[in-house]
Amino acid sequence: MKVKIKKVTALLCSAGLVSFSVSAIAATNASVQKQLDQLRSQVASLQAQVKHNQHYAGGGHTNAHKKHHLYLSGATENSDGTTDKDTQKLTALELRHLIREETEYLPFDLDVPGQAFVSTGPYVGVPIQFAGSNLIVNTPSVNTDVQLLEIRKEILTQLDAMGGEIAREPYHSHLLLSGLLESQVRYINNSAPHNNGTPSTNINVSSVSIDFTVLGPSDWLLGFVELGYEDSPPNGSPYSSTSSYTVSNSRLFINKAFVTLGDFAVSPYYGSIGQFYVPFGTYSSFLLSEVLTKQLTRTKARSIALGFQEQAHTGFYGAAYIFRGDSHAQSIDRVNNGGLNLGYKLALGPLSGKVGGGVIANIADSGGMQVANGTGFSHHEQIVHRVPGYNLRTNLDLGGHLDFIAEYVGASTNFNPNDMSFNGRGAKPWAVDTEMSYSFTMLDNKPTAVGIGYAHTAEALALGLPQSRYSIAMNTSLLRNTLESIEYRHDRGYPSKNTATGADDSAGRNSNGGSDNAVTAQLDYYF
Repeated sequence: MKVKIKKVTALLCSAGLVSFSVSAIAATNASVQKQLDQLRSQVASLQAQVKHNQHYAGGGHTNAHKKHHLYLSGATENSDGTTDKDTQKLTALELRHLIREETEYLPFDLDVPGQAFVSTGPYVGVPIQFAGSNLIVNTPSVNTDVQLLEIRKEILTQLDAMGGEIAREPYHSHLLLSGLLESQVRYINNSAPHNNGTPSTNINVSSVSIDFTVLGPSDWLLGFVELGYEDSPPNGSPYSSTSSYTVSNSRLFINKAFVTLGDFAVSPYYGSIGQFYVPFGTYSSFLLSEVLTKQLTRTKARSIALGFQEQAHTGFYGAAYIFRGDSHAQSIDRVNNGGLNLGYKLALGPLSGKVGGGVIANIADSGGMQVANGTGFSHHEQIVHRVPGYNLRTNLDLGGHLDFIAEYVGASTNFNPNDMSFNGRGAKPWAVDTEMSYSFTMLDNKPTAVGIGYAHTAEALALGLPQSRYSIAMNTSLLRNTLESIEYRHDRGYPSKNTATGADDSAGRNSNGGSDNAVTAQLDYYF
């Protein structure tokens, strides 16, 4: 049996990627501890042998792959290069014994994706090596479950290419760790009358994310937890009255946590339950600043979603979801919100991309309307009536160099004036975002993109959004797993004499007709 364990471990060591420690195992059984000590010694010896062999074989993985398939087929390689399939073939009993010993005595899986017992990255939605049209700074945080299912499909495809029974045993669980560290330097010159045109500057840790993805124990199950970071003090925190102490604004919280059932290698259907951004809109952007469509209607909820994603290059995708929103027209707490999302993936020669749309039963549950600069619904959740919303969007790529994004979100009916008003009547807010980007390489083939954008809102004064925004940005990836960006943004407020009120803003607000200019430099490090 020690020989069999040695073969499984050698399989991974031959790829040059095994590194582990058994020092943390608190074994109470002396015989088990002895086995683990022997296994550690065997691995050290095997690693030295592999390094020696790779030195003379040019460091390639051909021999490792060959030994892997020989082991899984039950054959061994003789000194003359021939194989004898009968000398070391595992019987069914031996295989069961090996599996039992591995699961009971070892604190890890020997066939983990990436051949590391805890694998890292890539950060969900962001390729490890940026290239061309992948230079999207604000990656969609919607449909994270679909992105994870696609990542796992690629992992299982790689395991299948390795072949054999052990590579796909259903009891294995694998943990993928990934994350994001983001820093910004910003200059803002606000020309609003009350600000007297005084510029402001800041250096900030603008975003931190740590993701935990658990794949397994079956091919149909995965779990995801994302820890987020708040760079401003939350309401009711001990630091609310001392927000000028910048480093106190470092609250960690659970941003997303859900379980997904599905396997894109077998079926296009999936389901998720937990806390996530519901699939209403996508909000992709080449720019640094949050797009106005996202600020208006992106909605995070504790929800159930059922969807499908055709696996061909062209085909339909969609999802339906339900959740209990915080805002409500009746005093009874119940599941009262939900929606539908539908889209189509297209590939026509050099043109590829997605088009789609969606509806949601009540946009008052969006993050922007819940915490909209003191005017949201977070303290007065009972509204006169719900306000449905709809979304239209497209994301197109031409030849891998020219990319176009357009998205519209808006209310389908007016709010009651007591809930949100604009110029004395019920507000009917909407927003549109349009962007274009051109990708190329520079500085020794570094992927780079230059993008421009225009966004516009209507009747969204109560939410503190500008009426129009003009932006230009440049993104590049000078080092692997990093993204360096700079953006210039010009916002114009609503014309003076416009007025608006929100649920928590009975005094209302008046537009001053001002504008501001902002320059932002940003560094993203993904792992």
